[in-house]
Amino acid sequence: MAHKPGIFIKIRMIVTLIYLLLLLLVLCVLTIIVAALSFGKLSTFLTHWIGYFMGRTTLAVAGVRLNIIYHGEKPEGPAIYLINHSSTLDLFIIISLFLPGIRYIAKKELAYNPFFWILTRLSGQIMINRKDSRGTIQQLKAANEYIRKNSLSLFFAPEGTRSETGKIGSFKSGAFHTAVELGYPIVPIYLEGAYELCPGKSLITYPGTVNVHFHHPIDTSDWDKSQIRKHIEEVRNKYLKWNEL
Repeated sequence: MAHKPGIFIKIRMIVTLIYLLLLLLVLCVLTIIVAALSFGKLSTFLTHWIGYFMGRTTLAVAGVRLNIIYHGEKPEGPAIYLINHSSTLDLFIIISLFLPGIRYIAKKELAYNPFFWILTRLSGQIMINRKDSRGTIQQLKAANEYIRKNSLSLFFAPEGTRSETGKIGSFKSGAFHTAVELGYPIVPIYLEGAYELCPGKSLITYPGTVNVHFHHPIDTSDWDKSQIRKHIEEVRNKYLKWNEL
């Protein structure tokens, strides 16, 4: 944002941060209890309901509304979901979408925060080292059997890190290799407006609406692994087009 935030925006930011810290503490305790009583068998329940509650309420406190827009049929069955990543808000947006049977690909740096470590580990998320592309692919391959057996979907931010300019960055290959390995379609989700409300790694958030565009699923059943970079660029070009609208 070009202008400096006013006093009310700053106060709202502080209130949101305090709320989030208190919420994380409560949810961590609840997650530990539920995971212990269920012997770890309620990871999907934890992912859906705790993620949804944390995401929606945090966005509400920050004054951010979501407008969900489907440009084609709603995805059915397991899929690989992708988003463009340009805002601190993205984390709260994606866990608010209540996607069926979803697991998130989380960067291992989240483990440095004890609250997020508890929530991601006990709810069955997959932690990766985003700086090691080859290692990431191997980790994802190891998780594929569990994902396929339980008919789970996966959520990726293929840029790997937040864009500081709001522009679409280069795409890493992990999500696309995983789609081919599992035989899953790719569902591109474009977040419109998140960067304008909370750019890059900023914590300052302006109230407003984020449009969440669900685009047509992309069939990967006939993809050739030797042409994976070509497929990646085809998908990325879609995001570049949406980013310019």
